[in-house]
Amino acid sequence: MKTGLLLSFWSLLLAQPLRANENVPPIEKVTVYADRAEVSRATPVVCKDNQATAVFGMLPLSLDQRTLRAETGSKATAIGTTVRTINLAEDRDARVAAVQKELTQVQDQLRALGETQAGISKRVTRVAEFGAYVQNLLHEQVRAPRPDSTQWDRALDTMRGERLDGLKKQGRLNIEQRKLSRQAELLRNRLAALQPRQRNQAIEVTVAIDCRGEARPRVRLSYVLAGATWHPEYDLRFLPRGKAKVGKGRVELTVSAVVQQATGEDWTDAKLVLSTAKPRLGSEAPYPAPMYINGREVGENKTLVAKQERREKLAGPAKPLDAAPASVALEDRGQSFALVLPRKVTVLADGRPYWMPVDVASGKAEAKLVAIAKLKPFVYQMVNLKNPAAYPLLAGRIHVYRGGSYIGDSHIKYRAPGEPMEISLGIDEEFSVERQELNKTNRSASFLSSTKHLERAFRITLANRSTRRQKIEIRENIPVSKTEDVKVELVKKKTAPHYQLDTHRGFITWTPYLDSGQEKSIDLTYTIHLPEDWKVQVR
Repeated sequence: MKTGLLLSFWSLLLAQPLRANENVPPIEKVTVYADRAEVSRATPVVCKDNQATAVFGMLPLSLDQRTLRAETGSKATAIGTTVRTINLAEDRDARVAAVQKELTQVQDQLRALGETQAGISKRVTRVAEFGAYVQNLLHEQVRAPRPDSTQWDRALDTMRGERLDGLKKQGRLNIEQRKLSRQAELLRNRLAALQPRQRNQAIEVTVAIDCRGEARPRVRLSYVLAGATWHPEYDLRFLPRGKAKVGKGRVELTVSAVVQQATGEDWTDAKLVLSTAKPRLGSEAPYPAPMYINGREVGENKTLVAKQERREKLAGPAKPLDAAPASVALEDRGQSFALVLPRKVTVLADGRPYWMPVDVASGKAEAKLVAIAKLKPFVYQMVNLKNPAAYPLLAGRIHVYRGGSYIGDSHIKYRAPGEPMEISLGIDEEFSVERQELNKTNRSASFLSSTKHLERAFRITLANRSTRRQKIEIRENIPVSKTEDVKVELVKKKTAPHYQLDTHRGFITWTPYLDSGQEKSIDLTYTIHLPEDWKVQVR
């Protein structure tokens, strides 16, 4: 582009009048990240002499001016932007004025009720004072030879009626005052949430356009704002095939999002995109920090230490999904992904959480009874399934239902598409489980051996108080050695048969059947073999 043409465009930009421009092009799209949002606004412009300007007024002061980007998406080209701060003569937020007006009306009603309450209290006090006077008068009349009891009854009834009527009115006024006080508190909270949006200044961005032969190009301006976030929530509904506690069924997984924002501007009727990307993270290539090796003398003896290690199940190749997303669109962005809501939504800048459904997916599932007596003395109903969505499920809260009954809330970790999941359906009180330690023996090395032996034995007792025969999965674990000097042996003669053992992770499971009213015990015994000179810190 020639220098003269560029200078003429900048002259056109700078020649704009300094007015409080209220031209606010509508929001086209909002991409919400974990801690911020990118807003895109768009507006058409009319070209004259192959030049045009697009004005985006009333933008919040909180926008990051470094992130301002203008584009046209056509032959026309955005050649530059100018930013200025404009002063607002008055608060443009009509909602603040409306809430303030409603709060003033409620406060006026409270003052009127207070005045009425004071008048009634004064009247009740006067009635009480008059009652004392009447009682003194009656005492004098009792001494008369022929007292008139009819006048006494009339006077006492009048005072009693006045007092009861006053107390009833006070009770009704107290109820009304409490209602109005709660309403005023809600309005004050709402006003406090809206108060930051009362602005005396705003940002106005002017974009210079080289039309390049177009008559009405569409100009888009995007910028980033802090003060926005979103997190996922899930509803899982297990639908069993029959009335049995366990068995196959289906699940319906509702994926929802909770969006909050206090950016200073409302997102009205906007296309919403929920992204898992983290701006600023990963923008620079990592560089390894220095690593040093050092050592020190800690003594001659080695020590055996027991440590719990949490390991997640590794999923195999994912099978074809049972159901594709019902409504949401998925944008794959490499290491992150974005969910595009199917309908435009409105999210006000009041800091409140806005819940909105994103997608519904369904798939196969199976319910079973599980006992992990080492951790909890309960039998749980569990449902096993694979992530039925075509995208990963982020860690978040999940609301669990069985049929039409709400079970409770739980928390799920990150799950890839098709990855196995296990969700608790709550405690089944028709079953009980108890775990007790039978043996804890440490045998020293013998004359012909330099190895000592630590034997541990446990008994898990199950009871079925239901009316049906049921299968229960019992989960236990044994230590896994990470050194050649230490060996762990499952004592098969003292361990209940028909078990499944994962030797790499030390997981051992049984799946016995229990008849109605039956009680059954499962024994587990293992031995740790280690050199005699090792110390022991195994609990």
